[in-house]
Amino acid sequence: MMKKLWGLLLVFVLISPALAFQKSEIDPFDRDENIAEERLQLIEEELPPSEIPITLNERVEYFIRYFTTKKRDVFARWLARSGRYMPMIKEILRSYGLPEDLAYLAMIESGFNPFAYSRAGACGIWQFIRSTGRKYGLKINYWVDERRDPEKATHAAAKYLLDLYQEFECWHLASASYNAGEAKVRNAIKRYGTRDFWKLSQYRYLKRETKNYVPKMIAAMIIAKNPKKFGFDVDPYPPLDYEVIEVPGGTDLRAVALASGTDYDLIRLLNAELRRGKTPPTVASYPVKVPFGKGEEILSALKKVRFIYTRQTIRHRVRRGETLYRIARYYGVSARYLKRVNRLRRNRLRIGQILRIPVRTQAVLYVSPHPAPPVKKVKKTTRKKKVLVYRVRRGDSLWKIARKFGVRLYDLKAWNNLRRNKIRPGLRLIIRPEA
Repeated sequence: MMKKLWGLLLVFVLISPALAFQKSEIDPFDRDENIAEERLQLIEEELPPSEIPITLNERVEYFIRYFTTKKRDVFARWLARSGRYMPMIKEILRSYGLPEDLAYLAMIESGFNPFAYSRAGACGIWQFIRSTGRKYGLKINYWVDERRDPEKATHAAAKYLLDLYQEFECWHLASASYNAGEAKVRNAIKRYGTRDFWKLSQYRYLKRETKNYVPKMIAAMIIAKNPKKFGFDVDPYPPLDYEVIEVPGGTDLRAVALASGTDYDLIRLLNAELRRGKTPPTVASYPVKVPFGKGEEILSALKKVRFIYTRQTIRHRVRRGETLYRIARYYGVSARYLKRVNRLRRNRLRIGQILRIPVRTQAVLYVSPHPAPPVKKVKKTTRKKKVLVYRVRRGDSLWKIARKFGVRLYDLKAWNNLRRNKIRPGLRLIIRPEA
């Protein structure tokens, strides 16, 4: 009797892993009971019209409730920002013959924030990674990152989505491929023998992020097309109305802002692709976006400004796979120039080697073209501008130091030639409180 029991137990132990494997292939959709206590009572006929099939299922309903409860404040910001870019995005998508509702991919990708960065290195409103951005014609270098240019990035996204649709012939699969990559979705189709996104999302092969991607887009679309129905009373920001002018290379955007009498943050938003807050000093001129109707005024003011030229030296640490030509192209200089200033005899570089890249910039400091009002002569006194040297301590951040001394973070980084916000204890920082 005992032998029979042990035999049955052994059979169960051998069979149970196989059963567990079959179950593990299926990915049950775990609903958060705090968010989704009851199914939404939406009727199929009430759904907004769209060229993208709107499937109302448990996942879509979950994200409708998620965006209208737990993430309500976040979604309200997305709705507000959508006013700046939605008209432009829809117009570009239509010009490629694409459904204009694909604009909601940008909403769930970035919330229409051109400065959005992901942990994977994707950025811009369409969250392109470097390789895909370059593949579709976006320029990415030390000075410029066109992934952050909403208009150029939308053209690139339209081309990419068109390619994806031509392969999968389904907007759900094309959208999932935009998130996971076409190879991942292609392999999932081969593995499970179906081209139905909802069936593919039942299995564990696709990442949870990808399986939730299409339901998020559909949920965002349903809410954004009728926000008041879901209790959102949000006034969208007006579209960014601008014109383009040519300014000299190396021009600081702060000079453009002062010349136009416009807030610097608006000029920076209009020219989000400029990573360093200035036009590339390696080109003769560069197109800059300014508020509509201000172009002539700005050009006239900039002609009267006496620029003070400065020379900035960038330090670059050579990484695996980099070549002299590739580094030179990234900074917008010639390989010959890079070789000469670093006194290199050969083109071969070693990993960890430090290269110096001197560049000329202008308008970091400048003299206002408007004459100062006459003043009475007083006894001349000389006063030197105060310059402090601060030693970074453990727990310090650039933001804390800037606030402590009452200076702007942007200026603090410029004075110390810092590319990033990361600092280490012991670093000495130059601070000009009266600058």
